[in-house]
Amino acid sequence: MADAQAQAENGPRPGGLARGTAILALWGAVVGVLVVVTAIAVAVVDDLSAAPPWHDPGGDASSLEALAGLEELTEDGADRALRIAGSGSNIPLTRELAEAFMRRRPGERVIVFESVGSTGGVRAASDDVVDLGMISRPLRPAEESLGLVVLPYAHVAVAAVANLDVGDDALTSDELIAIYAGERRQWSDGAAIVVLQRERGDSSHAAVDAVLPAFAEVNERAYREERWRVLYNDRAMHEALVSTPGAIGLLDVGVTKVRALALKVLTLDGVRPTEADVRSGRYPFTKELAFVSGDQPTGLARDFLDFVRSSDGQALIRQQGYIPEVPPGRGGGR
Repeated sequence: MADAQAQAENGPRPGGLARGTAILALWGAVVGVLVVVTAIAVAVVDDLSAAPPWHDPGGDASSLEALAGLEELTEDGADRALRIAGSGSNIPLTRELAEAFMRRRPGERVIVFESVGSTGGVRAASDDVVDLGMISRPLRPAEESLGLVVLPYAHVAVAAVANLDVGDDALTSDELIAIYAGERRQWSDGAAIVVLQRERGDSSHAAVDAVLPAFAEVNERAYREERWRVLYNDRAMHEALVSTPGAIGLLDVGVTKVRALALKVLTLDGVRPTEADVRSGRYPFTKELAFVSGDQPTGLARDFLDFVRSSDGQALIRQQGYIPEVPPGRGGGR
């Protein structure tokens, strides 16, 4: 009792006071960290909610960062550069064309951003976020009302493409439909077929859907039943096809050449996707690549398009495995 009374009279021991102060400091630090983390989370949510309205989350862009550096680049003077964005199908060829153009015009800059899909390209061009949008499908009715100028520059064949270990070299349309329907599950040598599917609205799938309604039907059913692995951007599709034994997917032929992808392009119905057979219509699975602009292009955009349509540009397009769009007035069909 006397000890307790003495402690009460003399106040708390110095060691107890130090421990209490340390505990309070620790809690203060924890609270400070929580405040910082909360602030960061709020900022991230604000950034995501402020995503540009032209971004197409349903297209082949999987990230809101696809054009995240655009405003910063503009502040640094990139507003004087030619800015191009849109469908991933257009990117490999357009970048080749841009590099060739800049070699001829060393003082000029052409920026081809990562994919935001055809829808993103339309919206970005309509809102003057970029100088040229890129599309690999026809404009939808709502997009036609925007009054955009559509400038086709190439066609490309769409093919059934397989991993290099696949022994088969050809398929019929009926066999392709059976594969996507899940009715045929093995290659001719008995190896398992692994179907890789792109997301709804993908332009390569749309090109086959348009020619083979039966394929469109089984393709849609596969989405609903979640039958196959779905890839949401071009790069993921390329990597999956190259690395997955027995894999098959739909891909445009040009990208296999531009990016030197180790893949096998299968013959369909006995016809290979050559330029001659595409132009004659014997090989019907194709898509058109086009630029879109809010107005008739002027300045650097017009100069770039003039290069694309020139003999050098046309030769480069053909060299990369694409089919040049014959400029108006030169005849020759596609």
